[in-house]
Order: sequence, then structure tokens, then C-alpha cells
Amino acid sequence: MVKSRVYKSAGFTLLGLLETGGLRHYLADTDTILKGDIIHDDGNGKGTNAITAIAVTLLGVAAAGCDNSGDDDLYVQVIPAYQHYQFIVPVEANAVITQTAVGLLVDLESVNTIDLNDTSIAAGPGFKIDAIDISTEAIAANTYGYAIGHFEYQS
Repeated sequence: MVKSRVYKSAGFTLLGLLETGGLRHYLADTDTILKGDIIHDDGNGKGTNAITAIAVTLLGVAAAGCDNSGDDDLYVQVIPAYQHYQFIVPVEANAVITQTAVGLLVDLESVNTIDLNDTSIAAGPGFKIDAIDISTEAIAANTYGYAIGHFEYQS
């Protein structure tokens, strides 16, 4: 078990450093995007957090919030979903994450948590669990603990 000390109630948080010039900027759809939300292409070249499955055109993780609900032509800053980037994310399910989750490729529960029970990804990437954090601090911050991993396409 890893102890990360990064415990947010929702959202994917990058562990480690962002590469220089690593952020991407996408015109935001008319959405309210929160830092840590999964961002994907809405089909019209805009970044959105509207669909909860990762099995879409994944752009990455919102590096900052963006309230474009007024359709103001704002851009959302996105951390690309590179396989070598590792993230921590809260588990939203009905049981505390266990060591047996390591190695699973899972889908989202919502745009900012994962579902350990959803391992049937139709297409596109999933979140590959590399480690877990169920330390006392982690469980105090999120009942079911945290998964640490990276985005990976099915083989």
C-alpha cells in the first residue's frame, strides 16, 4: 500500500511533475468543469466533462476549473492522459479498495471517481490501478480509499 498524502474528495490528481509545456488547451463546451474532471471531445472539437464513461475520445484531466456555462468561448486547461503520468483518484463504490484491485483496468463512476466494479470497457482507455491508499488518512478523507494509477488502452 502506498501513502500519497494527496486526498481530495473528487477528481483525478496528478502525482509527480507535469512536463514543461505539458498542458493542452481546448475550447470548452457549455459546461461547468471542475479541476480533476475527466475531459473528452464532445464530437465538435470542444472539451467537455458531460459523459461519465472513459470509453470516449479522452483528452485528459482538467488542470483547473472552467465555468463555460454561459458559452463564453473559454478554454479548459488539460493534463494529457499520458500513460507515464500517474494519478490518484477517490474510489466511489460500495466497499473499501483492496490490494486485489491492483492491475485492474476500470471505468469511471462519474467524471471524477472510479468504479471498481466496472471492468467492461467497450472501447478507449480505462484507468489501470497500480497501487492503493487505504491509510487512516485516506479512509478519513474518502470512505472507500484511493486508487493510484494511469490511463491505459485495452490490449
